[in-house]
Amino acid sequence: MSLTPLAITKMKFGHALRGYDTTEVEDFLGLVSEEMARVLGEMERLREERDRSDHRLRQGEERERELQETLLRAQRVSDEILANAQREAQLLVKEAELTADRLVQQAIEQASGIERGMAELRHRRRELQLKLKNTIELYARILEADMLEDQERRATIHPMPPRERQG
Repeated sequence: MSLTPLAITKMKFGHALRGYDTTEVEDFLGLVSEEMARVLGEMERLREERDRSDHRLRQGEERERELQETLLRAQRVSDEILANAQREAQLLVKEAELTADRLVQQAIEQASGIERGMAELRHRRRELQLKLKNTIELYARILEADMLEDQERRATIHPMPPRERQG
C-alpha cells in the first residue's frame, strides 16, 4: 500500500480492548494527512522550480557557447573588413579629390544662379510693394470720399421740430 494523504485519511484500525481513543487517532491521522499533502505539494513545487532552473541553466550554457563562436567569427570578419577598408580608403581618397574639384565648380555655378534669382525676386518684391501701396492709397481715397459724402448727406437733412401737445 502506498502512503498518500488520502490513504492516511481512509486508514481504519481494528478495535481492541484497551486500545487508543479512535477519535484522537482519527484526528491525528487527519493532521498527518494534511501535513503530508502540504509537504508533497511543496516538494512538487520545488521539483518544478528545479526543473525550470535546470532548463534555464542549459539555455544559458548554450547561449554562452553560441556567443563564444559568434565572437570568434566576428573577430575573423573584423580583420577581413579592416584589410578591405584600408584598400578601399585609398581608392576613396583619390575619388574624393576628383569629386571635390567637380563639386566646387558646380557650387560656384549654383551660387551665381542663386544670386541672379535673388536679384530677380528683390525686383518683383519692390514691384508688388508699389502696387500694394497704390491700391491702399486708392482705397483710402475711396473711403475718404465715402465719409465726406455721408457728412454732406447728414448736413442736408433737417430734423423737424417737435409738435406741441394739445390738451
